Amino acid sequence: MAKIKVDLVYTWVDGADTEHINKWTSYADDPGDVNPERYRDTYQMLKHSLRSVEKYLDWYQNIFIVTARPQVPDWLELSHPKIKIVHHDEIIDKDFLPTFNPNCIESFLHKIPGLAEHFLYINDDFLFGSKTSLEDFMPGGKYRIFNTLFGENLSWRIFDGKNDIVGLGIIEHTPLFIKKEFWEEMTALFPEKLLLTRTNKFRQPEDLMTYKLYRYYMLSQHRTLSNPVSFFELLKINTFHKITNNLAKQQMAINKLETKKPKFYCLNDDQRDSPNQEVVKLVQGFLKRNYPNKSQFEK
Repeated sequence: MAKIKVDLVYTWVDGADTEHINKWTSYADDPGDVNPERYRDTYQMLKHSLRSVEKYLDWYQNIFIVTARPQVPDWLELSHPKIKIVHHDEIIDKDFLPTFNPNCIESFLHKIPGLAEHFLYINDDFLFGSKTSLEDFMPGGKYRIFNTLFGENLSWRIFDGKNDIVGLGIIEHTPLFIKKEFWEEMTALFPEKLLLTRTNKFRQPEDLMTYKLYRYYMLSQHRTLSNPVSFFELLKINTFHKITNNLAKQQMAINKLETKKPKFYCLNDDQRDSPNQEVVKLVQGFLKRNYPNKSQFEK
């Protein structure tokens, strides 16, 4: 396979930004809209994710960080030639701003100025735990599609009568390798549902979740270019871990994670309103041990 240019794309928000907090609370109608798990940054995940990128990836071109204006991580070295901050108003139509809905934000990723035709979409709580190559996402020129059970062809049952995605959804939290042309094609499938999603200021159950839709779109419309990965194969290289307040369970899970060293994994904050500080220390210790050194992307 000829070498292709690949960018990394993160979405990030500074949940401690007072101005941003005041803005989102002024729009919130439901207590779930201000769920602290979605905005706080107890573990400085983006910083550690970039450290993991530097440690285990060497095939990307640029790193785009998509966030609300005027936010910028205060530790980020903006002069680094690979780092690009993209504010929402650069890619999202003004009619939908401000937005606090990741489903809206993700639907505009293909609009990022200067974005390569291929990009790896990464949430800020995704990290890399061992050497990861482009072949892990695009072996032999085909696009690996995670989140199937046995690697089955789901094309016959992608949507029900309401245009909702019908699928297993076993492990959603993985990096998503995307061809920009296909992502843009996908956003044109259900214009009414996409408009509703983009209009919602906060995520809603009826939202069109593009990160789900893309997987099924590829299996349906670009099956010959897709390499579906079974749930069991995915478990060999990926771990999804919820950070809860149960210290004993967290200690066992962190030990397993440190032993396994998956190619990529997610540390998902599920500590509700009152994080157990012993668990916080445990996870922070894990991150410090595994990513102790500043990356080139830090001041």
